[in-house]
Amino acid sequence: MHRLVLYLLALLTTISAQTVEADSLFIQGNTLMDNQTYRQAVSLYEKILHKGFEHADLYHNLGNAYFRIGIYGQAVWAYEKGLQLNPRDQDLKYNLDITNTRVRDRIEIPNTILLLDIYRSLKKMFTLRDMLSIGSILLIIAGMLFVINSLNWISIPLFSKFVGFILVLSVIVHGIALDKYFALSDVKNGVIIIREVNIYPGPFLRDDAVLFRIHEGVKLEIIQKQTNWMEIVLLDGKKGWIESGAVRVL
Repeated sequence: MHRLVLYLLALLTTISAQTVEADSLFIQGNTLMDNQTYRQAVSLYEKILHKGFEHADLYHNLGNAYFRIGIYGQAVWAYEKGLQLNPRDQDLKYNLDITNTRVRDRIEIPNTILLLDIYRSLKKMFTLRDMLSIGSILLIIAGMLFVINSLNWISIPLFSKFVGFILVLSVIVHGIALDKYFALSDVKNGVIIIREVNIYPGPFLRDDAVLFRIHEGVKLEIIQKQTNWMEIVLLDGKKGWIESGAVRVL
């Protein structure tokens, strides 16, 4: 027991020291941004990520630094990562939209059903934690209202139907959360971080077998990975193989 306590204290001390160091690096990076030394700021922000720390503000500043030095693929990646943590951050959305205007390729997304677009927007607006929290709160409210109704504390017409509506709404929110969980688990996305890259029909390099070319900043879905290669699909449905070093995984 004594050894376990010492181990936990040592672990907490290590975590605390690493957190302080990360905070210090973040402050230094922000100072470098103010001094317009953006490449040095990028180096410090990336160092924080390599230490295992992440935050929407960190990705926001990293994206800004990459944008300032004209590395738009990395900027898109950073803003997208920030939006994964805080999908309703308007500054991140705005900066991502501005950066996407610098992306050379304009990939048109196929038209879909309006209700499907609304569903996707709703799912994208909240994090998985947000959805689970909302669903749980609705479930608790439904339970409390059910108890109140069972004890006849309140006599309101259609009260039981209102309780049922809250319960159904909770189930729907949990269903969306489950869908988002599977999407995050099964679907891997990435961003092109190389100025220009060739797409091949298979995991091999052949100049006479180039299917098409894409440029930095393009977002894609990763279907599978092999040694030094990825099979990818673009938003418009085009598929092919790309060298893994050209993609930064989201």
